[in-house]
Amino acid sequence: MDVADAIQRVWRDGAVQKLYERRSEINLNDSSKYFLENLASINRLDFTPSPRDLIMSYVPTVGVQNVIFSVENRVFQLFDIGGQRIDRRKWATMYDGIDAILFCIAVSEYNQTMIEDPEANRLQDSLTLLEKISNEPKFKSTPLLLFLNEIDVFREKLPLMPLEDSLPEYKGNSADDGLDFIEGLAKKAMEGRDESLRRIYRTCAIDTEAMSKILENVFRTVLKVV
Repeated sequence: MDVADAIQRVWRDGAVQKLYERRSEINLNDSSKYFLENLASINRLDFTPSPRDLIMSYVPTVGVQNVIFSVENRVFQLFDIGGQRIDRRKWATMYDGIDAILFCIAVSEYNQTMIEDPEANRLQDSLTLLEKISNEPKFKSTPLLLFLNEIDVFREKLPLMPLEDSLPEYKGNSADDGLDFIEGLAKKAMEGRDESLRRIYRTCAIDTEAMSKILENVFRTVLKVV
């Protein structure tokens, strides 16, 4: 038996599956399941990563990363800024010349804590940061696009990890109720901003077809280029 086979046997063990259900307690990335279940093909000598393999790969943003791309002959520069607290002071350098702010919240992190602060809930921290950015005077006239991401993982986790355990004020009965509740919290965080300058999208980033439609809508209606 090679190492890959041994790892997969361990992965299929019932106790390990139960442990995976509690992955939020140890900050185990959600994409680990995908790679463990596809280990046989990944272990092949002729393995070439597929587009989905690359999408499922998780590398946390450190510092400031940027990508230049064009849409309909118009050039854009996208800055991806690390969300960890140590990186947030760098945001002040990005205030000028911004066409839009794309803010992502992983709704599946409703029961997870931050690595740098085990006492801080990730969702609550994201909402606090959203409110701060929404009320930043320098962004007063800048469109703020909020992506409530990982709705697929949220739906998978909810039956095992009830939302009310992390948000006691929640009284809903379904995943859609939960998403509505979180969206309501986000709207409250942005309530000081003009409605014409804020939009909310529910997304599953690994659903490339749906994401393409959402981004097309962003470019057409917000950035006016498609």
